[in-house]
Amino acid sequence: METMQQHPVRMDVLATVAHELRNPIAAIQSAVRVLVAANLATAARDEARAIIDRQVLRIARLSDDLLNAGYLSGGKLELRLERIDLRDLVGSAVETCRSQLDARGHSLTLHSPSGTVALDADPVRITQVITNLIDNAAKYTERGGRIVVGIEDHRSEVSIRISDNGIGIPPELLPRIFDPFVQADHALAHSRYGMGIGLSLVKRIAELHQGTVDAYSAGLGKGSTFTVRLPRNP
Repeated sequence: METMQQHPVRMDVLATVAHELRNPIAAIQSAVRVLVAANLATAARDEARAIIDRQVLRIARLSDDLLNAGYLSGGKLELRLERIDLRDLVGSAVETCRSQLDARGHSLTLHSPSGTVALDADPVRITQVITNLIDNAAKYTERGGRIVVGIEDHRSEVSIRISDNGIGIPPELLPRIFDPFVQADHALAHSRYGMGIGLSLVKRIAELHQGTVDAYSAGLGKGSTFTVRLPRNP
């Protein structure tokens, strides 16, 4: 019989999961109360529905991250490589994040080569990487912020760079930013940076493609930049 001592549960991680789930659930509950109110104006009804849509998507992404974190820890995350055009994946990721970008009033600028940016990669996983990084930039940039997504095509590799003018990353957190659940150990990050699952997934997926990811920030209030580099033939 297994015991708690053999598989200890980190209570700070469980608390962070509960915190991340509580916020969207509370927003959904408020929106539902608006929807059931009598004599509700059309604009208020549409806004309530939009809130529900955004928060359900947030919960779905959190669930996906938790599931994929489990796969990674068990070594069960596998790639299905195919020839892809990176521009298509970036475009799909931008559209996936569009509702959150619009809700926070962010502008997103995309810089992309004119021709096909071809490489062998798992389209689902690379889209997940780009989506997580754009989502990360949107969450940690104040309303009306600027996000820039750039694709660079080199001879042996391609790169995706996501920059923002958001709250930045504390210097002491930067070296550990890709560690799973590291945010649960940092008071400031706990309140502003979420669970720390998404970035650890980004790093692991990049590594499975024989690629890399790095983060840069000049400090709090000075934005951040994440750069993913992928070889053409992993």
